[in-house]
Amino acid sequence: MDAQTNPIDVAVHDFEKLAVEHAEQDGEARALEKMEKIIFSELVNQSNATSVAKAEHGARDHRRYREHVEQMIGARTVANITKAKLDAKSMRFEAWRTEQATRRAEMNLR
Repeated sequence: MDAQTNPIDVAVHDFEKLAVEHAEQDGEARALEKMEKIIFSELVNQSNATSVAKAEHGARDHRRYREHVEQMIGARTVANITKAKLDAKSMRFEAWRTEQATRRAEMNLR
C-alpha cells in the first residue's frame, strides 16, 4: 500500500499539514500582537497631547492603530479556527484508536 491508499498514512499526512498551517498562522498572529505595543508606543510618542492619558487615548483612536488591531484580531481568529480543526482531527484519531483497542479486546474475550 502506498501513502495515498493507506488511511492511516493519509490521516497522519493531513494532520501534519494542518499542524504546519496552524503554526504559520499562529506565528503571524503573534507577530501582529507584538507589533501592537510598538505601534501604540510610536503613536503616543508622536502625539502633541498635554498628558499621557490624552496621548494614549489619541493613539487608540488613530486609524493606523485601529486597522492594526482589526488585522491582529483577524489573524488570531484564523489561527484559532485552524487550531480547532487540528484538535477535532486529533480527537477523531484518538476515538478511532480507542475503537480499535476495544475491538481487539473484544476479540480476545471470545
